[in-house]
Amino acid sequence: MTWSDAPQLPFGPNPGPGRLLTVDGLDGSGKTTLTASLRDHLTAAGVPVLTTRLPTTRMRETDFFRLLRDQGRTDLVDPVAFEAAYMVDRIQHCRTVIEPALREGRTVITDRYALSSVGTLLLRLPEVRRTVLDALFSDLWFIDLCRRLIRPDVSFLLWTEPETGARRLRARPGEADAGFDPLEYAELQRLLLELAAANHMVPIDSGGPPDEVLAACLPHLEEIRRPAGQRGGRP
Repeated sequence: MTWSDAPQLPFGPNPGPGRLLTVDGLDGSGKTTLTASLRDHLTAAGVPVLTTRLPTTRMRETDFFRLLRDQGRTDLVDPVAFEAAYMVDRIQHCRTVIEPALREGRTVITDRYALSSVGTLLLRLPEVRRTVLDALFSDLWFIDLCRRLIRPDVSFLLWTEPETGARRLRARPGEADAGFDPLEYAELQRLLLELAAANHMVPIDSGGPPDEVLAACLPHLEEIRRPAGQRGGRP
């Protein structure tokens, strides 16, 4: 699979004055660890922070999500419905959790965002992969619905060597025997990096220890410290 022209996702405006940081990447790339590191760093600097994650608990508890995650029953779940439900989950979470916090002046850090469905199940469910990637790269319904999502002030895309991702995944409880194809991991990661480049996301090599990964992110946090009227203009 290749896409020569990754689209720019037409996010909606940030209602501010708070800032939105997002952390995306494949499973095993270190998103949850970096989210905690960013939270601790900003909190220590006196910045009011809210951390959250996508998909939400409500989405993770749906019957069809469990069918896919726990049983791999792609025959019982329509892949378009799967991605559409993911988008509904994102939009509703923006409206009920992220937007109010931004209006209060808090910095919101979310573990996964617009690309949240890519890293959750696709490595283990190739039957769903094409539909989800088509939605991200070419389906107009998905791209148009991104207008309902809030544009991040800073968006990180974590990447790491497949062997590192595999080691991290297998270290998780209950996943020691999880199937893993390094070539598929590398291909999905390459496609995400293409999408990230088209959408002004910041690629971060997350293969090192957490303090080094955080240090690579810190120069980009200056954007969220600026007054609202002085933010960098992004399309």
